[in-house]
Parts: sequence; structure tokens; C-alpha cells
Amino acid sequence: MKTLIKRLSVITLWVFLGCAGSAFARQPLLIISIDGLPPRYVDQAEARGLKIPRLRSFLSGGAFAEGVIGVMPTVTFPSHTTLVTGVSPAVHGIVANTPFDPLLGNDDGWYWYAQDVRAPTLWEAASKAGLSTAALNWSVTVGDRNIDTLLPEFWRRSNGEDLKLLRALSRPEGLIASMEKALGPYIDGYTDTVESDRIRTRFAVNVLQEKKPYLMGVHLIALDGTEHREGPDTPAAYATLEALDGMIGELVDAATAARPDTVIAIVSDHGFFATHTVVNLRAWLVNQGLIKTREEAGKTQIVDWDVHAWSGGGSAAIFMKDPLDLKLRQRVRDGLVFAGRRRGQWHCQRVGREPGWWDRRVSWRDIRRGVRTGILFRCRAGGPCFHLPRRAACTAICQHIRTCMRCSMQKARGAGREESGVIDMRQIAPTFAAVLDVASPSAIEPALTLSAQSPGSPGRDLSSARNIARV
Repeated sequence: MKTLIKRLSVITLWVFLGCAGSAFARQPLLIISIDGLPPRYVDQAEARGLKIPRLRSFLSGGAFAEGVIGVMPTVTFPSHTTLVTGVSPAVHGIVANTPFDPLLGNDDGWYWYAQDVRAPTLWEAASKAGLSTAALNWSVTVGDRNIDTLLPEFWRRSNGEDLKLLRALSRPEGLIASMEKALGPYIDGYTDTVESDRIRTRFAVNVLQEKKPYLMGVHLIALDGTEHREGPDTPAAYATLEALDGMIGELVDAATAARPDTVIAIVSDHGFFATHTVVNLRAWLVNQGLIKTREEAGKTQIVDWDVHAWSGGGSAAIFMKDPLDLKLRQRVRDGLVFAGRRRGQWHCQRVGREPGWWDRRVSWRDIRRGVRTGILFRCRAGGPCFHLPRRAACTAICQHIRTCMRCSMQKARGAGREESGVIDMRQIAPTFAAVLDVASPSAIEPALTLSAQSPGSPGRDLSSARNIARV
């Protein structure tokens, strides 16, 4: 366990409880998600020459966990949904960033819509308790009626047309348009530059100042974008994080000015490792004659399939249209095992229609894939089956094998340090519910035990709070 923690530090959670009182009653909550933030950046900031005082302050005197067990797959949309539901992707339904789309009829659409979430959320629990809610660029929130002030994460073409649609999707009606009069143009949900996060921060600060939501989630994505383009552990990634550190300070200051007892939670959905090999499973299946294609307008179009691949970055699944074709199943399995062993880089983890992290409604689920660090799965109908990353843009991936990961927390100002051991990512939502003093959405795991107090005052065990639901 500890060896895995040292080798596979992927995801990080900091919780700063900025409460001034001695009692830990219902408190406002601001959740700031820094997409793609590995804990090593903060833990080793001085050695890496990183100037991130606001993030470092969250570690200077508080609780910390030895590790966090992430959900499968550890990618943006499933992880963000687990953070607000407390259940795994197989339960809440957001089982990847993108729905399974074998004939590519969804035009690369993602799981944007709240109606696809099959488990109660923190937004819903807070709304039922009469608390005001807000979300800015939070994954899977389009159309969520439980969020009073909503600027959802959404894109299509990353141009001006996207902004028109975002203005229509925001809540209350006319929200973005009215804010733009004072703050300038908003930004689509795909653009992942530092400047795009400055815009998101500016709008989030305005929401905190004007709306004073009791619960708010903010999703900043520039670090993830930089790491995908330039790779992790690079000067560009460090510069981006330093810029984000200032934005975090702006958000914290705005939240505590609006509501002085606000709890600030800084989370991340995944981290990064360098990629040494790109595996194109769909191209392999095309070569095997199991996916039929045709060339149309200079592009490879899929017209039919017997076996298909669905990628999730560092992991992928193979689907059979006819799961009862045992001969074909064995052929595919043997081929994948042979190819993986020959390359010496990847392996077939499981065969058969066993419950897993893929959508249970997809009846032809057959093979689940697992890989070692450094493999990036792509699912494109054309191109080579195996190749090296062609540029820095391909040198960063998320690690999706279920692992233990470092976690740190900080509690109230002036409180001492405490260690929480290894926690489960599914414990985070019930912990947030306890802070808000609302019913835990649908959590299976207990809340974390956190003390929130001034020196000398008693702490509160959130795992035994009366409002924590257990299944």
C-alpha cells in the first residue's frame, strides 16, 4: 500500500476550514477543483522552485491523509461527479468523459448533462435544505435545477457560438449576459489557458460577492491543459500553477469576505504521468476486420462493428456486439494478450461480462482493460496501432488504475496537525454534506473525521454526524 502511494501519487485533496468559531455547526462551503493537480507539485514546491504560497498555506498546519483511493476511471467527469455524490461511476452513471458512441453519431459529445447522473448530488441535498447553490464550469451540471446560480461546463466548437449557447444554459436566465456587461466576455468550457481561468475566476468572484451562495463549486482547467500540451513536471506546468495560486487567493478572499465562516475545499480529479506509448485500440480492431470503415471526405468513418473500443486515457474497454459469441471473445482476448505481451507494456486485466465501472446499460460490455503507467489509449479508426507520442501534447496522461494517492487537509486557523491515513474518494461528498449539515447524497463510505476548532476547543467527528447517510 505505502509503496503504491509513493510511486503513484495521482490525486490530491486539501480542505481548509476557515471557520473562526469553536463549534462546527452548519457552514458555507466553497469547493475549488484544480484539474490535473498532482500532490507532488505542492508537497515539493520548494525543491521545484514553485511559488505557490496560498496552496502551501493549506498544508502548513492541518489534517492530512496518507492517501486517497480514487474511482475507476480517474478522469475528469466521473471524478467530479463522485466528488458530489459519494458513489463510484458505475453507480452514478458518468462512467467516462464521453458516452459510448460506436458509430460516432454524437459528434464527440461529452457527459455534459445533469440528467445523466443517476445518484443524488450535493447540489440536490443543499437545495432541499433551503441553501443557495452555485456552480461555475463544474462538470455534468448542464440543466441541473438544483443549482441556483449556474454557469455550466459545456462546449461544442470553442467559438462564439458556444458562448451563445452558454448564455442560454446559464441560470438564472440572462445571468452571463448581465455579468458580461461589467466583466467582459465569458469563456467556453473547453478553452484551457491561464487567461481562460482568469476569466472564470473573475466571474466566480462576482458570484461570491453578489449571490453569496452557501455552496459553490468552481472548476479551473488551465493546469490540465498545460500538462496535456507540454507534459507534467515542466516549467510551463509550474508557471500555470503559480498563476492559479493567485486565483485561488482571489476566490478564498471573496468567499470569506461574503461569509466569514466559509469552508474552503481544494480538490483535484486526477494527476499526470509522462506517456511513452500511444495504443490505438480501434485501429487494431480495424486491422482485425472487427470494425468496418470507409473513407469519406478525407476522414475514416465507422460503418459497422462486431467489437469496439472505448478509451479513458490510461485505460480502455472492449465491447462485443454479441456477448454470447464465445469464439470471438476468445479470439479478441488472445489477440490483446499477445499484442500486450509482445509490446511488453500493457495487459488484459479481465474478461467476461462482470460488473465494472462501465455503464451497466451497455449489455455488450465484455473486456475491461488495465495498463501500466505511461500508456495512453486512443480510439481512432485510422492511424497506426502503436506509436510514440509525436509531440509534447501527448506526453501527459491520467493514471486510471485503482491506486492509493496522497491527500492533505487543513482545518481551522490555529489548529494543530492530525493524520487521517488512507481515505476513499467516496468519503469526500459525505464530508462536504456534514460541513453543510445536510443529508449525505447517496454515500456508501462514511465521512472523514475532521476537527474544526480554535485551539483548545473540541473537534467534531464528521463520520458520526447525525446527517451522514449510510447504505
